[in-house]
Amino acid sequence: MGRNVQLDFSEEDLALIHALQLRPRAPWSALAGVLGASPTALAQRWTRLREAGLAWITAYPVHGVLAGGAMVALVEMDCLPGTVDDVVRRLEQLPRVHNIEYAAQGRDLLLTVSAASMEALSALLLDELPRLPGVASLRSHIGGRMHIEGSQWQLDSLDAGQRAAILQAGHEEHDRPNEPIYLRSPVFAPLVSALAFDGRATAAELAKQLDRPTSSVRRQLSALARSRTLRIRCEVAQLHTRWPMHVIWWCRLPGRDLPAAVARLRENPRVRLCMSVTGAANLVVNAWTADMAELLAMQDSLEQLLPGGGILTGSVILRTRKRVGWLMHPDGRCTGEVIPLPGPLPDQVFRPVRGDSGGAAG
Repeated sequence: MGRNVQLDFSEEDLALIHALQLRPRAPWSALAGVLGASPTALAQRWTRLREAGLAWITAYPVHGVLAGGAMVALVEMDCLPGTVDDVVRRLEQLPRVHNIEYAAQGRDLLLTVSAASMEALSALLLDELPRLPGVASLRSHIGGRMHIEGSQWQLDSLDAGQRAAILQAGHEEHDRPNEPIYLRSPVFAPLVSALAFDGRATAAELAKQLDRPTSSVRRQLSALARSRTLRIRCEVAQLHTRWPMHVIWWCRLPGRDLPAAVARLRENPRVRLCMSVTGAANLVVNAWTADMAELLAMQDSLEQLLPGGGILTGSVILRTRKRVGWLMHPDGRCTGEVIPLPGPLPDQVFRPVRGDSGGAAG
């Protein structure tokens, strides 16, 4: 890609994003000492990054906690000639479609979708998606176990001591687990949607937005944290980092070799996702790399890691239009518009207001 990351991120910016990947809702006062900046300076830095669409914090339900256990699928979609962009415009407004990626080789689009049950997932894959105008065909891979997911991916801007200090600073209530809560209830659904738009929103800000007492919102946030049913995640504009190449590999290996392979993949800092799926390929690996040379080297290493199997196919992701509900500009920055996952009732779309865009236009 040839982009100089320093044009977009200072080292201080990258350190702040890394800290927020570790603790997305950490008070600025808890990060100030580790990052060597005042709480006010950190808040201003974060506002600048967020308004530029270079970094943002979102929230989404953990798989398996909705309606008795959410189902996830990866969908390879082909479109009729000249219709890809029209199909994407329809797909991007569907809350059940988490990710939309333009792929090279073998498929036009790669989607990540979810539903609350197998019946609902079947309806999405058999009835709703194939009937969208412009869709020619799709191939679905039902997700099994999620071994590695995007919220675990981190920058490399903090040393081990800094990481430990941030993780240890001011333990929060989510360190004390509680029973899961029903995220689609009238109490929590609007709160989940609001946190999807701004995962750092304070109780006072959320109370004003939802027209609730601040004390009530504070209790509800505490219940969400203790339940561990909500993932809060700091994202970064990939094309503006040192790892602009995005690749997905579809792999096959014997079940007995899976634990060892996953353990090795956990050691690779470029792996963003690793999930068991159904079909001829039973493992999907997703990674960000610095360039094509690193991508090919990682592919060679992955093939050596898969005894008795191998990489069946792979695709470079040419462009991401939607990531975990957030719509993206072609240059990788977020637009500031998010369709919250997984469609709490009622479905809501949060759009930026003046002065808090989350991303520039165009």
